Amino acid sequence: MKKFLSALLVIIMLLSITACGSTTETPAASEAPADAGAASPAESAEPDYSMYEVNEPVTITFWHNYSNEKRAAFLQEMCDKFHEENPLITVDLVLIGGYPVIAEQVAGALAAGGEGLPTLSTMNTPRLQPFAASEIIEPLDPYLEAYGLDRSEYYEGMMDAMTYSDGQLYGLPFGISAGCCIYNKTLLDELNLPFPETWEEFKVWCKDVTEATGKPAFGFAYDFNYLNTFFLNVTGIDPLGDGTVSALDDERVISFVKDVRELVENGYALYMGTSVNGAQEDQQAAFKIGEIAAYTDTSSGIANIMKVVDFEVGTAIGVTGTDQAPISTVSGATLLVYADNDQIEKNAAVQFLLFLTNAENISRWAVDTGMFAVRPACDLSAMYEQYPGAEGVFEHADRIVAKNPSTAMQKCMEAVAGVFGEYVKGNISEADFDAQWANLKAEVDGMLADAAAG
Repeated sequence: MKKFLSALLVIIMLLSITACGSTTETPAASEAPADAGAASPAESAEPDYSMYEVNEPVTITFWHNYSNEKRAAFLQEMCDKFHEENPLITVDLVLIGGYPVIAEQVAGALAAGGEGLPTLSTMNTPRLQPFAASEIIEPLDPYLEAYGLDRSEYYEGMMDAMTYSDGQLYGLPFGISAGCCIYNKTLLDELNLPFPETWEEFKVWCKDVTEATGKPAFGFAYDFNYLNTFFLNVTGIDPLGDGTVSALDDERVISFVKDVRELVENGYALYMGTSVNGAQEDQQAAFKIGEIAAYTDTSSGIANIMKVVDFEVGTAIGVTGTDQAPISTVSGATLLVYADNDQIEKNAAVQFLLFLTNAENISRWAVDTGMFAVRPACDLSAMYEQYPGAEGVFEHADRIVAKNPSTAMQKCMEAVAGVFGEYVKGNISEADFDAQWANLKAEVDGMLADAAAG
């Protein structure tokens, strides 16, 4: 009954969570640490990790969403290489479709008593929290301990995003992207107007670039991820507060909203896109032909835009309105292991995920795909050689942090993006703003409360 209810939960989530990032497109377990610490008199024996061994042939099923030929080929290569090094384990790689399709089919398998359930899959990071809450996925900390690894071998902020409120790790970061700023470095060098570092500098910079070019300087995106990054950096607070009550009525938040409206009204910036999360193509097209000097996008778009422009590109995590360096939030894919599988399958799955995300392999993945390397030990020199300017973002993987922990985060920020967009574009008057923003706060607080309650 519990798994059936979990399946229903997944189906309900499909109605409220849209995909983030790509939508279609370890060596064998090591010995337990030799020095596990001196046993106290109360301890009777060293930890027994035998339950995490793979000592007989096993096949595991890996569902993924990467229809992109290059990414799919990389995954298949990893499966084959892992099998060569771990001949007892065979990884059956299966392209299912986008994250909603994977979630829907996982729900169907759970409702059918686990028949057809994959051993592991990719999944967009917002779904990890509700999956963990419903015990659909396996906590991974015991496996890391058994295989002699520590969370600190991955970036802290990314691992925080894979951690549920019970403190346990439920996924590993993999296809990680994050909001960032991309700018025409050639143009800005010619104008002697380098991309700004602070919000106050940014407002002046937008005016100066527009006056020099006759075109808007910056494109804000009708997208909850990138808008959220600007909120966090400019105001220094999370607009969704602690995940139970929002901070949308904070004066710093309201001041930022009004600043953006002024930039748009004056023609110094654009708010691009006609629907939530629908701005990327418009922004990239405008940037390519020089209609804007800079815009906000996902880090996974950096390599793509560099391939199609004939000028030098620069990148930055963002601009700050505080004394703190800019940050961005985790988006993209996590790697999950499903709990309703045999123990030996789960052991094999975790061993494969540790192999897939080791420093050597994840470095290659990052270079090939433009995703973040998830370990500090990764070597990205090949990326910077191929995509000069990308280091403005990828050198700062330690500034990628978890999103607000509420399971309603995405719905709430999409609501914010909608009202924000209508206001900055002038479709909500100044006289009506206070009432509309208060209504938005009430709506968002209601969604946060509902999520916190259940």
